[in-house]
Amino acid sequence: MSIKRHLIDPSVGSKGYFPINLSVENSFWDKNDVSDIAVFEKYLAEKRDEHQSYVAHGGYLEQRALYRKNVRFQSGITRDVHMGIDLWAPAGTSVHAVMDGVVHSFAHNDDAGNYGPTIILEHDWNGQKIYSLYGHLSTSDMAGWEVGFRFRESEKIATLGTAQENGGYSPHLHFQVMTDMRDYRGDFPGVAAQEELSSYENVILDPYPFIFTSI
Repeated sequence: MSIKRHLIDPSVGSKGYFPINLSVENSFWDKNDVSDIAVFEKYLAEKRDEHQSYVAHGGYLEQRALYRKNVRFQSGITRDVHMGIDLWAPAGTSVHAVMDGVVHSFAHNDDAGNYGPTIILEHDWNGQKIYSLYGHLSTSDMAGWEVGFRFRESEKIATLGTAQENGGYSPHLHFQVMTDMRDYRGDFPGVAAQEELSSYENVILDPYPFIFTSI
């Protein structure tokens, strides 16, 4: 696997990427609480040693036990399918635009389990409008954002936030690509129920080809 575009600090990414499994199929999470940051960070450190790489990635259409423990995702139906990709790296790691684009919207989604500071860029891609979402960022970055501001590909747009500001998670970037923002601004669903997935068909795109040349 090689990098097509750096979404986080290239110097961190130069230490290598490896896949991480947070799905319900990983028996480790039957006995360990994935929502416990200390538990997760220990697991992440062990996987870094095992793979001899640093940046963990994964999550696209992954069914996760994590969301079954959070009341935010239990409103009548269980939403537990992750629709973006996560890149796990330390708080303060820089975050970069996936391609040229303008700021569509941004918000501080500050309720527990949400994205925290979030920015969405609008792009022209092969004659089509698409949107990229970057979640779990630092609150200090928000002062520099402005709707309509243009970022160039690979330009720094933010840094990863701490658990105290990113919705309550171990530091990471949630990256997601959409073809339609519907009526959302500064936010877009990143987790869905199995029975809702058909409503996002052709709206949520596989983010991997935007980042990696092969997987």
